[in-house]
Amino acid sequence: AKSTRIHSMTCRIQLIRHGQVHSDWRKRIYGCLDVPLSEHGEAEARRAAEFLAEVEIDEVYSTGLSRSAFGAECIAASRNLAVQAEPRLREIERGAWAKLTFDELEQQFPGAFAAWNASPWDQKPEGGESLDELLVRVTQSLGAIAKHNSGKTVAIVAHRHVLRCALACSLGKAESLLRIIPTGTVLTLDWPEVGSPTLVSAECFDSVDN
Repeated sequence: AKSTRIHSMTCRIQLIRHGQVHSDWRKRIYGCLDVPLSEHGEAEARRAAEFLAEVEIDEVYSTGLSRSAFGAECIAASRNLAVQAEPRLREIERGAWAKLTFDELEQQFPGAFAAWNASPWDQKPEGGESLDELLVRVTQSLGAIAKHNSGKTVAIVAHRHVLRCALACSLGKAESLLRIIPTGTVLTLDWPEVGSPTLVSAECFDSVDN
């Protein structure tokens, strides 16, 4: 996990998925709602911070949601850095699906989740986002952060579909959908000012996928 020398026109991004959420939400669709971490999720966040302990990090970002902010604070605490909020990296907007269990979703919108799973890049709930729409804002945000931090390393604690979009930028959409991204996952990406980002490594612990 130690940082290595990077090109002056490239930013190294340590992109971390937040920890496990509270049990009240694990069977519900929450998307960009602000839901709390479980105790296990807080421990996962601290473990990700420990994994990055020897990495030189110049800036730390959260998405402004509490589950992201907790992990970002864990990383920033030992470095005397202020956590910066970047709302464009919030989780996908689930619209009319938000707060529903998957059983409730099927009852209210029969077949909708199956249709989304079959084509998530262009399907979306009423009032929600498709993965393609999320990809636009994630790409714009990460690109701006990378440009601002050329030659530096930043840590960003975000969300599963945000990490999936970052993988889509580096590996392509099809490959990104094949990747399981458990809570606490740490992706290391080199993000150039011009061109596509490169996935350097992906560290998954014994975390859970919710």
